Amino acid sequence: MKITTSIFIILFFFGCQKSYEKEEVKAIEDITNDYLKKNHLDKYYLNPPDFFGKPTPKANIDKLDFKVYLSDALMPINQIREDNKWMFKNNDFIKSDSIIFYGIMNSKKFKDLEYREYDKSKIKLIKPYKQFNEDAKPEDDYSKILFSRVCFDEKMENGIVVINYLIGNESGYTNGYNMALLIKKKNNKWSYVSIK
Repeated sequence: MKITTSIFIILFFFGCQKSYEKEEVKAIEDITNDYLKKNHLDKYYLNPPDFFGKPTPKANIDKLDFKVYLSDALMPINQIREDNKWMFKNNDFIKSDSIIFYGIMNSKKFKDLEYREYDKSKIKLIKPYKQFNEDAKPEDDYSKILFSRVCFDEKMENGIVVINYLIGNESGYTNGYNMALLIKKKNNKWSYVSIK
């Protein structure tokens, strides 16, 4: 009887872990696409303003082709926090989101998540983005995105992830964004919460 119970507990634990890791990959895919769309595609190509802030003609999405390098390793989020506490001082959320953010950050799960590799080929990017390996030619422009582990709340409706977004070209990485994001799941899609 004890052996059967032990086997059941072990199978349940690994089932939960696989479910968590599967949701983590889904969140990484959704957040990658959400971030690229809002901060690159919409901003510079689909809704580009001119020098005076007036709209200009949209680019034809079928003629665009952007390369994205994704890291296949997810760093421990608590380790990133210990090294970069400033990334987690998000004081610009509305009060309800701030409560969610700090609740997740203070959870046991946040401290326990370890380094993990995943199959980045499972990440499907929205058009016009395509994954590539880091063998860029000198004339290539591309984006590089690295993530931490994703820490979800108990219901897996909210989470925190650190994104490190870099723009690369022949002279190296020119600029980017590096911060802890609060993410939310709505209609089976993850998106990040924009700071007010």
